Amino acid sequence: MKAIGLNTYGGPEVLQVVDLPEPRPGTGEVRVRVRAAAVAPVDALMRTGAFAAAHEGLEPPFVSGMEISGVLDEVGPDAELEPGLAVGDPVVAFVDFAGAHGGYSDVVALPVASVTRAPEGTSFLEAASFVNNSLTARNAWDALALKPGETLR
Repeated sequence: MKAIGLNTYGGPEVLQVVDLPEPRPGTGEVRVRVRAAAVAPVDALMRTGAFAAAHEGLEPPFVSGMEISGVLDEVGPDAELEPGLAVGDPVVAFVDFAGAHGGYSDVVALPVASVTRAPEGTSFLEAASFVNNSLTARNAWDALALKPGETLR
């Protein structure tokens, strides 16, 4: 499997095409065949070494990419899909690349809870940018803790 990874931290020039074993989903995991990956600020921070502690004791290459869209490819043991979701469906996912390979990969295995159906009517490119933006909006909404009847202007 091909991925975009790095063997040393630094600027964009450290990114390179790497060959990795194709992952299989473990218990409670699914596999997604990646069609698009967004580039988020956290990905650049990872590349520079800001999260090097997450890779302590691991051998490079390290692969970034937290937001992906693609096709649900395989379901591992004891992974309960959300109702109506099946192998072959378009999905979006939030990939935790701490200690694992991120979404700048052909295929990713990740916890089933990190995957949901892609927004209807979106392309894979559009869907890949949906995850972090919606999570940021939800976190802001929760932090506001508006009470019934209050208005945000």
